[in-house]
Amino acid sequence: MSILLSAFADEAAQDLEGQISALLTNQVPGIELRTVDSVNVADFDSTMTARVRTALEQASLKVHCLATPLGKVQIDNPLAPELERLKRLSQTAHALDCQCLRIFSFYVPAGRAAEYRDEVMLRLERLIEVAVAEDVRLFHENEKDIYGDVLERCVDIHQTFLSKLGAILDPANYVQVGSDPLQAFAALDPWIEYLHIKDCRRSDGHIVAAGQGDGQIAEILRLYLAKPDRHSIAIEPHLFEFASLKTLEKHMSGNPGSGQEVGVGGDYPDAWTAFAAGISAIRTLAAQQSRII
Repeated sequence: MSILLSAFADEAAQDLEGQISALLTNQVPGIELRTVDSVNVADFDSTMTARVRTALEQASLKVHCLATPLGKVQIDNPLAPELERLKRLSQTAHALDCQCLRIFSFYVPAGRAAEYRDEVMLRLERLIEVAVAEDVRLFHENEKDIYGDVLERCVDIHQTFLSKLGAILDPANYVQVGSDPLQAFAALDPWIEYLHIKDCRRSDGHIVAAGQGDGQIAEILRLYLAKPDRHSIAIEPHLFEFASLKTLEKHMSGNPGSGQEVGVGGDYPDAWTAFAAGISAIRTLAAQQSRII
């Protein structure tokens, strides 16, 4: 099966037209839909959803996944709002001809993850039950500060839910929490259905272009594509502090483009250039393996 390449186009532009232009210019056929006009996909109403669908269809672009913030809340928050948010997001997904939703496993107090393990699993089980009823599929992403941030706890999650929950592997996020991305790939191999391409230097925790950090992107890409049924690759460059980053990441501060305070970025003049550099970097790695992305 051909590779389904997508990207977080809100890193290039906030407005829908700018995101579409960035995808077309960089020859990326799919979008990881996260924010449009500074509105998170979880807050889309029917009018916004219809506008997005029409514009993407006219550009022959496909929504590969809704990059939702589900599960990116404190573990002691009420669960009911998350379940209702999942139901609304499921309707958005169907309206956009998409079945995949990215989720997280709840912020837990530092050093107390084991104490909250059972509650995390209970909440994920409830989310999965709703997803099955709504005919969508959930994918858990490893992320700093949530229960499933380090490798051991991600393995715990996927051994608990097996085929009921897909795995997204984000190498940079593993580097930033001290886990080895290649070991993570080996341990989670049975459940990995999606790659988020983002790289990171272990020395200072800064995000860099794919192949320039310690995420072992090239080897992970090779192993991932060795299985013919795995084909979803999403590019999430994080090479510039784009406008909505502070609302998406914990502990974000500073001005757009600063990079120095937030651990993202490089020597790029603007979000558009940084986005293009991120796309180019993964294509270079793929070409070295005689793969076309």
